[in-house]
Amino acid sequence: MRKKRLMELKPLKVMNRHIADAKKTEISLSTLEKQRGEPGKYRMYCRAAVEKGILKVYLFAVTDIEENINFPRYRLFISRKERRFITYDEKLKKWRKALLESILWDVRINLGNIYVNDCDTKVIQKYLKTMQPAIRALEEFQANIRKEQRIRHDKKLTDSWDQVMKTISGLPKNWIGWVSKYGITEHYIFYKYQKNGATEGYCTYCKKHVPIRSPKYNQKGQCNVCGQPITFRSVGKSGRFCTKWYRVYLIQRRRKTSGFVLRIFHARTWYKKGGYTDCETTCHEEQRRIFSANGEEISNFVYGLFKQREMRWISYGEPWYYTCCGIQYKGMVYPYTLSDLSRHELKETGLREYALGQKKIDPGKYLYLWKTYPVLEQIVKAGLFQLVDDVLDHRAADAIKRKGRKPTEFLSVDKKEFRRLRDMNGGVKELKWLQLEKSTGKTIGDEEICWMVKEGFEPNDLKFVLDQMSICQIRHYLVKQSEKSGDDISHVLQVWNDYLSMAKRLGMDIHDSIIYRTRDLQLRHKEAVLKIEEMKRGIRRRELEEKYVGFQKHLIDLKEKYEFSDGEYQVIAPKSIDDILYEGDTLHHCVNKTDTYFDRIVSKESYILFLREKENPKVPFYTLEVEPDGTIRQKRAEFNRQNKDIDKVTSFLTLWQKEIQKRLTKKDRKSTEESRKLRQQNYQEIRDKHVVVHGGAFAGELLADLLEKDLMNLPVESAENEESPTEIAA
Repeated sequence: MRKKRLMELKPLKVMNRHIADAKKTEISLSTLEKQRGEPGKYRMYCRAAVEKGILKVYLFAVTDIEENINFPRYRLFISRKERRFITYDEKLKKWRKALLESILWDVRINLGNIYVNDCDTKVIQKYLKTMQPAIRALEEFQANIRKEQRIRHDKKLTDSWDQVMKTISGLPKNWIGWVSKYGITEHYIFYKYQKNGATEGYCTYCKKHVPIRSPKYNQKGQCNVCGQPITFRSVGKSGRFCTKWYRVYLIQRRRKTSGFVLRIFHARTWYKKGGYTDCETTCHEEQRRIFSANGEEISNFVYGLFKQREMRWISYGEPWYYTCCGIQYKGMVYPYTLSDLSRHELKETGLREYALGQKKIDPGKYLYLWKTYPVLEQIVKAGLFQLVDDVLDHRAADAIKRKGRKPTEFLSVDKKEFRRLRDMNGGVKELKWLQLEKSTGKTIGDEEICWMVKEGFEPNDLKFVLDQMSICQIRHYLVKQSEKSGDDISHVLQVWNDYLSMAKRLGMDIHDSIIYRTRDLQLRHKEAVLKIEEMKRGIRRRELEEKYVGFQKHLIDLKEKYEFSDGEYQVIAPKSIDDILYEGDTLHHCVNKTDTYFDRIVSKESYILFLREKENPKVPFYTLEVEPDGTIRQKRAEFNRQNKDIDKVTSFLTLWQKEIQKRLTKKDRKSTEESRKLRQQNYQEIRDKHVVVHGGAFAGELLADLLEKDLMNLPVESAENEESPTEIAA
C-alpha cells in the first residue's frame, strides 16, 4: 500500500440520510459507560467501500459535520492480501500505524460510539470475510495483524533459543531413580503398628524390609541396614504427604557442538496413603546454564511464561546472587556424567572432586567464581572444602590470592601451616590465624585456633593486644574475666578493647601489664568511663568559662530564691558550671551540650534547676528549665523522658510554684514579662521552621506543639494544663 496511491482513491462522503438514521438508532451503553456519564448518542459516522482491492473506512466526527466540515477525521485503509493497515489522521496531517482503538482513545471516543449503516457493514463483513459487526470486525482484523507481527518478530528470537535447546541431550535413564534416592535426602522407615512395638519396617532408601525396635511416629533414627538417617512413619497414621522441594543438578555435554550445560531441577517425592512402596518423584527443570568448552558461561535460560502467551525456555540474564552476595543454592550433583567431563571440559576446574567430596554444592556459583579464583581447583584437590565454601560465600576475598602456582603461595602460609589447615579442614577463619602465625613467627596451637574460630574471633579483633600477649594468654584472660563478670566472651572482648582505648586517651601506659592485663576488667572499665566523662566535662567547662566570663555570679541568688523541699522531693540550684554539665551527662540529655541554656541564664530569660528525691539528694532525677517567676518550661528525666511518677512530681512542683511566688521581687516580675515574650517568639520561630522531633516516642511531631504541652504555668493559670513527655530542646 503506497500512501500516495491511497490518497488518490475516490473519497467517501457522509450523507444526510446517514445522519438521520443515526439519530433514530438508540446507542447501547455498558454499565461502566453509564457510570462514566457517556453521552447516549453517536459521536462518529462510518463509511466503507472497496476500491482496487483496498478497503476504505472513513470516519466522520459529529462535531465536524455540525461545523459543515465534510471531509473525514480519519481514513483507514486495509489490504487483506498484504495483511496491512494504515490510518491517515486529518487533524494531525500524518499517517499512523496504531490500532483504531488507540487512535480513537486519544480523542476519548469509544468504538461503540461509531455509527455504521447496514450497507457499509455488509461491505466490511464481505471484505474481511466475517459476520462480526463492522467495528468489531475491524478491531479483530487489526488485532490479528498485530499478533502475526509480534510472532514474526519474536520468531527471530525464539528460533535462536530453540537452536540452543536442540543441543541439550535427554535425561539419563536412571535419572528419576537417582533423584529419589540421592537427590532427595528425606527418607523414611514405614512400619505397621503393633501392640508390643513393631519389629520390621520398610526403608525408602535401601528399598528393603529392615529390622526395627520400638519405633515412635515421626521419631528420627537410622536404618540398621544402610545406615541412612530416616524418620519413622506409621502406615496407619500417614496419609498422602510429600517431602520438601530439593534442588538437584545435572551437567551434560552438549550435542553436535562444544561445551556443556548445567541443568537445574527442583524435585520432591509424594507418598500415597498406605502405598509407601509406590511413591512418585516429580522433577521440574527450571534453569539451563550454557558453558563453552573452557568453562566460560555463554547464556542462561529459564523455563517460564513468554510474552504472556506460552511456557517455554527463555533467555535470561545472570543470576544476581552470583555476583552480589554470599547465597549458595546447594544440591546434589548427578555424578555419572562428571567422570568424562572432568577429563575434558571440567579438567581444570576441580568441580568433580568438589561435588564428590562435599556432596551438596552450588556448581553454577562454583564455576562462576572459578573464573575469578582459578586457585579453587588446587584448594579443592587439597581437600579444603570448607575453604571453598567460604570463597563461594564471598568471605575469603582478603585472605586468598587469586593466582598462584602452589597452595602455599596463594594461601600465604608455609608447608607446615598448610598441612595443619588441611588436617582440620579449615576455612577462611582458620586460615587467617595460620597466616598470623606465619607473619609474626609466633606459634598458635590448634586448640587456640579452634577456640577462636568457635567464638567467632579473627586476628583483627585482637590486634589491640596482640603485641603484648600470646593467643594462649588472651584466651585464658578472656575466659577468666567472663567467669568473673558473668558476661559472654564476645562482650568481654569488646569491654577489653574499649577499656584500653580509653586508657590510651587518658595517657596511661597501655604496654604495662598492670594496665592491659588488669585483674578486674569491669571495674577498671567503669572507672575509665567516669574519667573520660570528667575529662570531657573539663574541656567543655573551659570552653564555657571563656565564653561566659563571670558566669558564677548568675547562680548566686538561685539558692535562696528557688530552693525548696517537702517530705519527698526537693528543688536545688546549681552551684557551678560543673553541676550543670554533670546533670546533662548523667541524665543523657542536651542541657550540657548546647549553649542555649547558658545564654538564657546569663540574660535571665530562664534558669536550670534540679529536682531531687529527698532520700537521694546527690542523684540526678529531673532537670527543670524555669522562668524567673517559676513558670516551668520543661521537666525532663533520663533520656528526655518523663517517668511514671510524673503526676506526683507535678503536684510537688505546683506546691513549689506557690511557695516561690512569695519570694518574687518587682525586678523578677519584670524579667518574667520579657522571658514570656522570648518564649512565645521561640515557639513561633520553630513552628514556622516546621522543626520536628527526631527519634523517640514523639518522632515526627512538631517540637513547638510538644513544648507548649510541657509548659507548666503558675498554679492560678495552669489549672487546665496537662503535661506530656517531650524533649528538652533549645
